[in-house]
Amino acid sequence: MEKQLSTLGYWLGLICTVLALIFRGFTVLNIIPPLIGVHGGSAISHLSFFHGAVLFFLLTIASWCRAPKS
Repeated sequence: MEKQLSTLGYWLGLICTVLALIFRGFTVLNIIPPLIGVHGGSAISHLSFFHGAVLFFLLTIASWCRAPKS
């Protein structure tokens, strides 16, 4: 189970990292990212994906440490 969590956390962390870089690139190029919410809402922040990537990479490290070594 820990190995599956480690693998899933790694790939989700990698996807979030790529999305954070893409959205940060949008910000640098002054392109407004998609808006969320009713009547305009607020733009999607690259920090949301960055924090998600950190969370998933920490999940990967924690589950790797718990996995039985063979």
